[in-house]
Amino acid sequence: QKIVELLRDNLYYPRSARKRNITGCVTVKFTLGADASVFDIKIINSNSDILSRAAVKTIENLSKKFPKPLEEISLSVPINYTLN
Repeated sequence: QKIVELLRDNLYYPRSARKRNITGCVTVKFTLGADASVFDIKIINSNSDILSRAAVKTIENLSKKFPKPLEEISLSVPINYTLN
């Protein structure tokens, strides 16, 4: 839950994607280390290269800001890009 909130609150949404009304969901898989660092980021599902790159950047920017797990874990999270 905390991870989903962090992603939502710190979402990087490129201006070029907004201008072109590019929306969608990007599913990202990554490993969260015991020190809350992020590595091994992979795109599982996406309909847009620009949103894929933005999702990876969002995850990278949150490295060390995620809650620390008790041990290294792999997570798959959907990141939704919508224009209001």
